[in-house]
Parts: sequence; structure tokens; C-alpha cells
Amino acid sequence: MKKAIDMRKLFRLARDERGSTLVEFAMTALLLILLVSGVLQWILAMYAYHFTSYAAEEGARFAAVRGYTWSKSKTTSCSTSAPPSFTMPYECTASAADIQNYVESLATGGINASNVTIDETSSYVWPGETPDNTTTGCTTNTNSQGCLVKVTVSYSFSLLPFMKNPSLSFSATSENVILQ
Repeated sequence: MKKAIDMRKLFRLARDERGSTLVEFAMTALLLILLVSGVLQWILAMYAYHFTSYAAEEGARFAAVRGYTWSKSKTTSCSTSAPPSFTMPYECTASAADIQNYVESLATGGINASNVTIDETSSYVWPGETPDNTTTGCTTNTNSQGCLVKVTVSYSFSLLPFMKNPSLSFSATSENVILQ
């Protein structure tokens, strides 16, 4: 008889729905938090992707404007310092290291400046070609007026910054003609 009473109590407890709302909420909240975290990571990855293309465009513009010289009477080297203390004289000729420092200085919140790099090979930055892919008047490793400048920016985006995991690599290239 005692076993029958114990079994009835167990069946009654199994049919009891008290506390089920709490369990359902916990399971749903966990899924919702994972979904929101995934969406935020995707948004940050897209931000990093767009930053990479923006930085390539700005780096190419920086190199094109300061490629030859702003003033033909001065041939001062820019000799910039790395961020966060990025400084630059007004009239100067840019080098590949100056372009790297400038692109790093563009990094704002959410972008780790130490993960931003450019291809600093002088023959790549100043390929010695004109916009129509000829070498007339342009030589490799020189930043002459009317020649192309090419800047490739790479950025390594960490999906979960607090964990060691693979990261996404973004890369963008921009070309410009040296005007002055």
C-alpha cells in the first residue's frame, strides 16, 4: 500500500507545472542571447570590412597628394610617428612607412590599430606605371608626378576577442594618380 501512495505522489509531481515557465524562459533567453551576440559580431565584422576599404582609399589619397611633393621647392620627408602620437609636417614627401602610420591613425573605436597593415614594399606602393599601364616617365620605387600609387590595407578581425580563435582577414586595394 505504501508503494502505491508513493507512486501516486510521483505521478502528481510529474504532472505539476509549477516552475516550467522559469525553465522555458532560461532556455529561450540563452538562445536569444546567442542570436544577439552573433548579430553584433556580424555587425562588427562588416564595420571592419568597410574600415579596410576606407583606409585603403584614404591611404592612396594620402600617398597621391604627398607622393611627389606639395611644393616642388621642398623635398622634405614626412617622417611621421606611429599612432597615437601621429604628427606630420605640412609640406612633405610620403614614404611607405608614412602611409602605414597614416592608415593606422585612421583606426577609431572598434578597430585595433595594431592589426592594420599595408604592403610597404616600395615597388608595390609605387609600381612605376602610369594609369594606362605604361612605364613612360615612371620608374619603379619612385613617386613621380602622373604615376600610380597603390595601397593595399589588410586587417585581422578577431571574432571573439576574449578567446583564442581564428580571425577573419580583410584586405582592400586602392590606386590613385600622383597629382603634384
